[in-house]
Amino acid sequence: MDDIDKKKNKNISELKISDTNNIVNNNIDNNNDNNNNNNQCNINENNNLNIKRINELELYIENSKKKEYDNFLRYKAEIENIKKRSSINIEKTYKFALENFSKDLLPIIDNLERSIQLLDKDNNKLTIMIQGIELTLKSIINLINKYGIKIINKINVPFNPNKHQIISSIKSNKFKSNLVINVMQNGYILHNRLLRPAMVIVSN
Repeated sequence: MDDIDKKKNKNISELKISDTNNIVNNNIDNNNDNNNNNNQCNINENNNLNIKRINELELYIENSKKKEYDNFLRYKAEIENIKKRSSINIEKTYKFALENFSKDLLPIIDNLERSIQLLDKDNNKLTIMIQGIELTLKSIINLINKYGIKIINKINVPFNPNKHQIISSIKSNKFKSNLVINVMQNGYILHNRLLRPAMVIVSN
């Protein structure tokens, strides 16, 4: 075989090897591309799952925060209501703790008032006694006023069944109808709670 034929054969062999290498390389590249595509798909799928999970967690956190805040507001309102109820109960207890004692004290006040009315104020011998009774009565009235007890003893005011008790009614040209024209026995109120109605005479 001459040199020219040898060279041809060599070139042909080199071409075959080169083609084979190209084919192999192409196959490898294709496999790599496929793998890359698969990997990219997996990454995208994982990213989507992660994003979905993150959104779910954010929504869960937001709902949890809202629920906790609602619970906080509810518990706060409940605590405020308990405080208000307790305050009202304490105030009522304080205001009306002396109610029974005050009711027992009223007959003593009545007796002192009757004594002053019955004693002869023109009798000089009784002046000191009358003054002593008046001072005692005044001290007791000041004391009960200090603790929120008010006297019902006004005349020429409309009859009020919540504060007055009629013992008699008379016709009068001096007063309009249904007015209190005389108080026979004082009434008493403790912080807007009636201890005893006033015994009154009413015009008709």
